[in-house]
Amino acid sequence: MAAEIHSRPQSSRPVLLNKIEGHSDGVNAAVLIPKEDGVITVSEDRYTRVKSFCLCPAPCSCMSYHHESRRIFIGQDNGAVVEFLISEDFNKMNHVKTYPAHQNRVSDLIFSLESQWVISTGHDKSICWMSTQSGSMLGRHSFGSWASCLQYDSDTQHAFVGDHSGQITLLKLDEQTCSVITTLKGHEGSVGALYWDPVQRWLFSGASDNSVIMWDIGGRQGRTLLLQGHHEKVQALWYLPLTHQLVSCSADGGITVWNMETTREEAPQWLDSDSCQKCGQPFFWNIKQMWDSKTLGLRQHHCRKCGKAICGKCSSKRSTYPIMGFEFQVRMCDDCYDTIKEEDRTPLATFHEGKHNIAHMDMDPSRGLMVTCGSDRVVKIWDIAQVVGSSVAAGFSPR
Repeated sequence: MAAEIHSRPQSSRPVLLNKIEGHSDGVNAAVLIPKEDGVITVSEDRYTRVKSFCLCPAPCSCMSYHHESRRIFIGQDNGAVVEFLISEDFNKMNHVKTYPAHQNRVSDLIFSLESQWVISTGHDKSICWMSTQSGSMLGRHSFGSWASCLQYDSDTQHAFVGDHSGQITLLKLDEQTCSVITTLKGHEGSVGALYWDPVQRWLFSGASDNSVIMWDIGGRQGRTLLLQGHHEKVQALWYLPLTHQLVSCSADGGITVWNMETTREEAPQWLDSDSCQKCGQPFFWNIKQMWDSKTLGLRQHHCRKCGKAICGKCSSKRSTYPIMGFEFQVRMCDDCYDTIKEEDRTPLATFHEGKHNIAHMDMDPSRGLMVTCGSDRVVKIWDIAQVVGSSVAAGFSPR
């Protein structure tokens, strides 16, 4: 639906420019049309909206839009992917092909112009890739749980698939087959969003455990950075390479802008122990030590800074520690708490309110615009020029 951009006040926070209402069900995806004052939306009410309306056979779950060719691919609740060609004036959508991709809801999809493939994931626990030239299925790979989100590197033909078990699978796709390269494990909840930066070769993932993880794929050292700055599940991500900022959005409307230029520390792995690694008191499963010392077992906790297994008495203090990604107060052992200086608590992220459920987000950094949408049936267009800094001045192109 077209949306005229009005005056843009100066602010260090996202400024709401326009609010689009009128959808009769949840909006699952919205993208900004490059060089146009317009937005394309797909929703559960089966409509794809540009300037005109297109009714699909089933609820629309996701989309991939390629502006140069004006081709749009729409994933549906019935498992099909439908391709349309949008007219030059954006007033008409012509059906091109229907791809029988999945047996259940399509969760995410990407069109690759280089490969001439449309790649999709679905709730039938699979990823498939199809030729847009012939319309035929090229390959399929199955997972152990729902495949929920997808990213794709066109240069290397690597696909990243997040699933409901919390895992991310890296695959190498070929014409007829694929191979599993590795599986990334770090989230304690279903993965809801992925973003791949092909320059730094960083993968960002957001999940229902309210956290974001940066995976340094290019470094090949297994380096990961944990970012905790949301109170609800993370459902949308976007990385801005020129300003080294990550934007993440959550289901409660939280919008967090992370400074990724600063040198950060990896969060430690949690250690296992049968007794407190500070005072030596047994944990409640350590029957032998409890019997020998004639004491009751204690509950095990972990210090977020050193990773040691500790009891509640030895970890009575809380602190933020932004350099390790903890923007909210977390449990610290007394020794680690005493080492943290006041300047160590300086935030490395800014927090903003979208004031609606955010299920999907798209950005055009070259114009300083962001669009958000969700289950509340509302689409919001934001001015983020002052939030993302010099990306606009540098003329950064959208993904």
